[in-house]
Amino acid sequence: MSSEIKEKHAKLLAEVITQSSHWKLQPEKKSPFHSAEEAFKYIESHNEPLYVVVPVNGDDNDVLVKVSSEEDDVVFETVSNEDKKQAKVHHSHLKLIESTVTELVNSQLEEGKKAASM
Repeated sequence: MSSEIKEKHAKLLAEVITQSSHWKLQPEKKSPFHSAEEAFKYIESHNEPLYVVVPVNGDDNDVLVKVSSEEDDVVFETVSNEDKKQAKVHHSHLKLIESTVTELVNSQLEEGKKAASM
């Protein structure tokens, strides 16, 4: 998996995720962005992977999903579990990531737990 994310992928991801009332976008080991503009400033000077914080319904634990680029694809990989799962989405479909990321997270959760919707 790549260790960086392309600026255009990161900016589009920031536009999508910052509209969510539940999911958050953040750099590694830092606080989540509060706005797309804040994310854009960071993205313009950094190209490392970003992380989507996906809450789990009825649970205090969140699942982290690492996001990077691989050619024209945006790669999502769970990092909160031992058995990591990965999914790729062409950047042109990035605005429709909710189902891809939700399926990825749900595949890692124990029976009866579900990822919160965006």
